[in-house]
Amino acid sequence: MGELMGERAKRTTTVTVDLGELKAPWYAWCQAQGITPSHALRNALRQAMDRRATRTSAPRLRVTTKRERATARIELNLTTSELAALKRMAGHEGYVPTKWLVAMVRTKLTGQPQVGEPELETLARSNQQLLALGRNLNQIAKVLNTAPQNRTAFRGEVITELSRVIQAHTKKVADLLRGTVERWHLQ
Repeated sequence: MGELMGERAKRTTTVTVDLGELKAPWYAWCQAQGITPSHALRNALRQAMDRRATRTSAPRLRVTTKRERATARIELNLTTSELAALKRMAGHEGYVPTKWLVAMVRTKLTGQPQVGEPELETLARSNQQLLALGRNLNQIAKVLNTAPQNRTAFRGEVITELSRVIQAHTKKVADLLRGTVERWHLQ
């Protein structure tokens, strides 16, 4: 009824902020991005709140063991400079652009790592190193089990050092996998 009489209904979703000296640069930045100040501020607030949310609160989809063939298509329009940057970034990370985008979407949906060629090579080297360590440990165990008198031949430092190497290596692999998930988050 208030609007009928020339009055506007008060909006309950607005916030007034005094930007001070930031107003002119803020409006210029928004114009350069091609978005309204309200839209840009909503995006900034969403990003700030998303960073504060815990990983478990983010909606994630379950990964099923059922293999599904990727047949659904989506069209994506980018600027020429965005496409060039995408190609550079994807290539730097060992992907072709399409596979890079698919990996990003899958990681964001599932929270699970998607590995590219560089990560696969690192993981392959990791497996080779772990297999070598395993062979060394098996040889030590065999000697200790077949000839208990040779126990003094093995210094405790050797086993301690092998344990240290394994722990350092495990951390490196964990960091690699965490990095494949975190690369898709904007900083």
